[in-house]
Amino acid sequence: MIRLALATVRHRWWSFAGTFLGTALAVALVAACGTLLFSALSSPAGADRYTAADAVVSAARQVSVKDGDDTETRPLSGAPALPDGLTGRLATVPGVTQVTEDTSFYAQPLTPRGKPVGGGSDATAPVMGHAWSSASLTPFRLLAGRVPQDGEVVLDAGLARHADVHVGSRVHMALPHKVASFRLAGTVAAPGGPQLSSQGAVFFSASDAERLSQPGDATALALRFAPDADSRTVLDKVRSAAGPDVRVLTGDERVQADAPAVLVSYTGAVGVFGSMAGITVFAALFVIAGTIAFAARQRLRELALLRTLGATPRQVRRLMGLEAWAVGVAAAVVGTPLGSWLAGWMGERFVATGAVPASLDVHGSALPLLIAAGCGVGVARLAAYFAGRRVARIAPTEAMREAAAAPASGGIWRVVTGAVLVAGAVAVLVFTPMRGGIGVGMGFIGCALLVCAAAALGPWLVRAVGAALGGVLPGATGRLAAANTRRFPLRVAGAAMPLALLFALNATMLLNSTLLSNLTDQAAHARVASARQSLTAADGPGLPLGAYEEAARMPGVRDVDATVPSEVMVRKGGKPQHYPAQGLYRTGGGVLDLKVTSGSLDGLAEGVAVSTDLAGSQHWRVGDTVGLWLPDGTHLSRPVVALYGRSAGFGDMLLPGSLTAAHTPRPLVSAVHLGQNPSPAAVKELRAQFPQLSARGDEAATSRQDAETASQQAALRLLTGISLIFTAVAVLNTFAMAALGRRGEYAALRLLGATARQVRAMAAREAVLTTTVGLVIGAGIAAVVVGTFSSSQDGHWRIIVDPLWYTGLLAGTGALGLAAAALPTRLVLRTATAHGGRSAQ
Repeated sequence: MIRLALATVRHRWWSFAGTFLGTALAVALVAACGTLLFSALSSPAGADRYTAADAVVSAARQVSVKDGDDTETRPLSGAPALPDGLTGRLATVPGVTQVTEDTSFYAQPLTPRGKPVGGGSDATAPVMGHAWSSASLTPFRLLAGRVPQDGEVVLDAGLARHADVHVGSRVHMALPHKVASFRLAGTVAAPGGPQLSSQGAVFFSASDAERLSQPGDATALALRFAPDADSRTVLDKVRSAAGPDVRVLTGDERVQADAPAVLVSYTGAVGVFGSMAGITVFAALFVIAGTIAFAARQRLRELALLRTLGATPRQVRRLMGLEAWAVGVAAAVVGTPLGSWLAGWMGERFVATGAVPASLDVHGSALPLLIAAGCGVGVARLAAYFAGRRVARIAPTEAMREAAAAPASGGIWRVVTGAVLVAGAVAVLVFTPMRGGIGVGMGFIGCALLVCAAAALGPWLVRAVGAALGGVLPGATGRLAAANTRRFPLRVAGAAMPLALLFALNATMLLNSTLLSNLTDQAAHARVASARQSLTAADGPGLPLGAYEEAARMPGVRDVDATVPSEVMVRKGGKPQHYPAQGLYRTGGGVLDLKVTSGSLDGLAEGVAVSTDLAGSQHWRVGDTVGLWLPDGTHLSRPVVALYGRSAGFGDMLLPGSLTAAHTPRPLVSAVHLGQNPSPAAVKELRAQFPQLSARGDEAATSRQDAETASQQAALRLLTGISLIFTAVAVLNTFAMAALGRRGEYAALRLLGATARQVRAMAAREAVLTTTVGLVIGAGIAAVVVGTFSSSQDGHWRIIVDPLWYTGLLAGTGALGLAAAALPTRLVLRTATAHGGRSAQ
């Protein structure tokens, strides 16, 4: 049986080429997604700034909540303060020769034109200020100049080069509360290069660092051990002296004690690659299973003949299984190295969109490649098993009769499977949260279930759509094409479902994300509609807090709002959950319109305001007391003073600005909104104090949100493009297989007297019907999912969110289906015509 299977694959390679191609591409795509996801999960959090320290001590940066016997833990976005007296306790530990307190605070150089200068090789990494005493812990060494005195700074050589400053010149520094001028005393460089790849460093004198930093900015203690001390023994004593709530980090883990603002977060990358992996794995498995089932139906005559010649059902199933093993293994051998290359290419494209950190190191691993290969081979084998069950179980004579006519369109299992999948999709779309980003993910799950349901119910859907469209096709060839569609619904469904998958999946992803982006933009502009002018940073992370204070003092300006982006954690369902938040500074009657539905923001100084979405999910009302954790782990209990509706792109909780700034790793103002137009002279004076300031109309208030949205949309369109390419290849592959399987039919038509033009006309009309069936099914699925998602956002039912993209996707999918049918059909017709001519002679 093994020899027979290998001989079949070898001598009839053309009939297995489609299965091989679809499986190889699926394996490659799954391998690429797995490699990218593995890289994001295993990439380092940044460069090790504590290379000269033997150990680094920091407070535990996590929140743990006990719920019954289970304990749920979530990481903090900030750094808790070190316990009182910890420095003194560790200094007395035998074997510890030095304890250095590392203080980190926001300090960013500005160019002469006021543009903030970032760190790293590409000048985009965050920059932090430190006391010169901590420089001895780092890999930096003095390259030029001298150590800083009061009023002076030392920059890493990369920062100095990007800021275009030299030793002895003046450099403007953006600080947490103001912009100040310092003299550049010197530059430092690391042995491997002028700067660390993930951050920039600015060193101040001890007194300047103490004056500019806040008490909570000291978040790590670096320890040095005596040269002759036993490191393991000293570490045990350090851990005992530090206590259970403090982490003692060594080796590569030391980087985790660095300032939170400079640690590289791959959470967004994991989300992007995880979403891509889920989408591509579903599409890949769907394509593999569909391709093998389609190929098996085309071989029904051959398999029926084997049954007639005496092959047992078990032997037929084993033959198909061995063929699937052979094709699957060959596809895995080709697909896994292709996936490794594809991962690097895709990683570069995603970094270019800005949705993934530039420091992402795409590195290979055997695990994702083995998983991809196993998925390809396993799904191929499983699909072959189910595809062979029908022909293996029926009697030989019945098998030949079914091969000569049309394969049965299925049985009760198709109806049951379709009904279960439709019920699952309804449950997902109706009973799960569909608002915001979670709704986009739920929409994909609902779409996937409906696509699978359509595949199960394909023959009936094809007959229904074919009956509705068959009458509009002109001529005898049109009637013959419609009859073929009704007579062979499985064949038409096998070709139409990849088209339905292509349109439904990509339209759902693109339209739902576009709708969410549009609604976020609308909410952002509505919030600042009453602002006469908004002040933001032209570039960089934000404005110093002093920009708000100075703006509030400008003549003629009575109402001023300023926001500080942050994050909070609240307990939900027994687990701590992260939510975006904002700190609000307000002078006068206020400028921002958050669409308060209950309560008032007047009591914000002693309470919190909560979005209606979060309040609804937590069953909170005005007056309820809520518990929350701030980014540095501080736990508070505060009353809810207001509920607001315009939270999209803003945050789910609003806190006092001073409270937020005191507990946020980088307390900077994202925007200052003015209720009255200040005089040009006042704006000019303010810009002189804050060179990075940009004073424009209310569109400036959403510039940062627009940039983030543009980055997310670019990543989404790249993801959609990758999915389109893969599913387009699957469509071409399926139509080519369908055309190859009909060579005998076309030759028979030619022998019966049909001209080549008539056969081409019939094939073209069948292609129109098949493509239309796929588009109707795909558009119907997309309409259900997109409409439900839209209704969940604001109560409005939308189907065509973006007419340009929708029309382009619809037209592109239709053109692809027609082209995929036309090209292989023409090639096959040439062979069929020649074969028919020879037979006639």
